[in-house]
Amino acid sequence: IAISLLSDDRREVSNAATSALTGILATMPQSALEDLVAKYIRIANKSIKKKKKKIADADVSKEEVEEKAVKEKQRAKRQQRSVFVLCAVVMGRPYDTPPYIPEALAALSKHSFEQRASMGVRDEVKRVCSEFKRTHTDNWEAHKKQFTQEQLEALEDVVSTPHYYA
Repeated sequence: IAISLLSDDRREVSNAATSALTGILATMPQSALEDLVAKYIRIANKSIKKKKKKIADADVSKEEVEEKAVKEKQRAKRQQRSVFVLCAVVMGRPYDTPPYIPEALAALSKHSFEQRASMGVRDEVKRVCSEFKRTHTDNWEAHKKQFTQEQLEALEDVVSTPHYYA
């Protein structure tokens, strides 16, 4: 039930579902979480909208426009649900770094800058990445060893503030 509520259009409902799911996932065994993370990383990566060539509006029928709108709404819901599941997994481990957490954070980072992602998705990704970094600062050198260089860079891209002159 909680996972289905993650894609609700009302932000307070999806946030409450994320909080509930975080508690549920915190009690799950690591092997089950690894499988869950792998599944939702695949879904999240597929939900990133690829740029397509624009077709002249005269060539598109009303039914095709409606069909595209429905597909886009479904894609956005899949994206929100998968991203929020990964956020809940990360938030469920506030002081340790199991092997699946760096993978989840790297997948999440792709959604923080995607322009077609809703503001709710982008804001939640940035909040979760910042919270992860904040809760792990005390022992960051040990946690950092769990990440590859690419995963660290992806996390830093999300949590670091852009330079004014860059």
